[in-house]
Amino acid sequence: MPDRYLGRTLGKYRVTRHLGTGAFAWVYEAVDLDLEIPVALKILRPEFAGLDTARARFRREAATAARLRHANIVTVRDVGHVDGAAFVAMDLHPLTLGHRLAHDGRLPETACVRLGIGIAAALAVAHARGVIHRDIKPDNILLDGQGEAIVADFGLARALAAEGSASATQQVQGTPHYFSPEQARAQQIDGRSDLYALGVTLYRAATGRLPFEGEDWYVVARQHIETPPPPPRTLIDELTPEFEAVVLRLMAKAPQDRFAHAMQVVDALAALPTAPARPPRAARLASETIDTRRLAPARVRRGPLLAGGAVLVALALWASYRLRPVSAGDRRPAVVTAPTAADTGVVHDPSRAASAVPGRDSATATHDVLFDSGRRPARDIGVRRPPVAVAKSARLDIATTDSAELYIDNRRVGRGSWTGEHAPTSRISIRAVLADAPISCTAAVRDTVLTQVKAGQRVMISLPVRTCVDVRFDIRPRDARVAIRPLDGGRGVETRADSVLTLSLPVGSYEVRTSAPRCITITDTLVAARAADGVPVSRRLRLLCS
Repeated sequence: MPDRYLGRTLGKYRVTRHLGTGAFAWVYEAVDLDLEIPVALKILRPEFAGLDTARARFRREAATAARLRHANIVTVRDVGHVDGAAFVAMDLHPLTLGHRLAHDGRLPETACVRLGIGIAAALAVAHARGVIHRDIKPDNILLDGQGEAIVADFGLARALAAEGSASATQQVQGTPHYFSPEQARAQQIDGRSDLYALGVTLYRAATGRLPFEGEDWYVVARQHIETPPPPPRTLIDELTPEFEAVVLRLMAKAPQDRFAHAMQVVDALAALPTAPARPPRAARLASETIDTRRLAPARVRRGPLLAGGAVLVALALWASYRLRPVSAGDRRPAVVTAPTAADTGVVHDPSRAASAVPGRDSATATHDVLFDSGRRPARDIGVRRPPVAVAKSARLDIATTDSAELYIDNRRVGRGSWTGEHAPTSRISIRAVLADAPISCTAAVRDTVLTQVKAGQRVMISLPVRTCVDVRFDIRPRDARVAIRPLDGGRGVETRADSVLTLSLPVGSYEVRTSAPRCITITDTLVAARAADGVPVSRRLRLLCS
């Protein structure tokens, strides 16, 4: 019985709690008496302890797992044999994906994608070392304190390069509901078999159902070989088509139709719209001052006509140099080609290109003076151009939410957007405000001050504002920590669960992260939007605690 080891000490480990039972071993929570830290202790079951093959397989599991080092692979700390008990000590993660699914039924797509990325990353490391897992399923996916996936139980793994491995015996190994078709046929397998099992795991997590059910393992195995799985979105319509496409590709019947390797799965999941977002740069919603001297020039989209116009202008200038009529005192022909320095010994001095020439209006002509090798002026080939108008005002382009009112220097100028001229000044105050938003909604007002605005300058600025909605939370345990991070930018909120019974949030998408001691941290998404009936958004969360 599993309780035979409870309270006992094996080597430096004191067994404190039974966690689970596997096909070949019992798993316990124990305390490392030397380091005074909790560990997971996997002990070979007595009925197998006397079998040479079982002991060899158990030691092979420990050796295989110990060689694989990655944040998403459980760390093996020790292997030993005391008083007839063979054991492996690992980092302790008492909760599994199987436990969470039994508690929650199914997970939101965002959680599935995050877990899938971690599992695929772990498989990529294992496959690169020539090791396949052969039994990816929720019970073999541990969850750390942050809810991240930790792949465990490489008990069925075999080194692909090893001769005489279990794969050569064509034994059926694994769990039937997560079999790949090639496993069901007892064929030679590779890492793509693990990817199929990952697809089944994500299918189960996202839909709350297994793709194939049956009275015995043979019926289930036949479905893996012959029957296409029901598309996940026929069961849960809120799943995205992109996520469904990744899952169905993982579950393709033929290995060549799946992803070629696990890193492709990591990339595909990370590219989904529901993938974990990088923390956005905080968008300041309070008053701010912008020095326009530090603004980059406004980028204006210009089509091919501008490029063509630039070419024509360049050609015209080049022609003006070649076809310019010369003065009467010049004995050269009317059409001349400017000689090069190699031809005439004349060199070009840019530092004197703007020198004045008698009889020319320096305000309306640009002079390019050539000097001979003796530094005497050789010839003036200036090009006349019309005077340039000097701008007397600055141009402002302001954009905000369509329903927001715009004010410049406390004067209403419009709604949604405004473009116009403004006299140059050292300070311009701009405000965008949603008049119908609650008074407590700081996101509904945006104040900005422009400084050092000069004549001829163009300033483009965006002032996004948002109204707020009430969100009601019901989170257990009450002392859990709740962190709400806006995915659209802005300041987040972090507090206790009993302090956020009702919270006013700007409309948008949020990541809600809930954690408590000895509980799995849950990360979920929340969409705060105005309901047509005015009913506040509600979110109920129950942490799974050990």
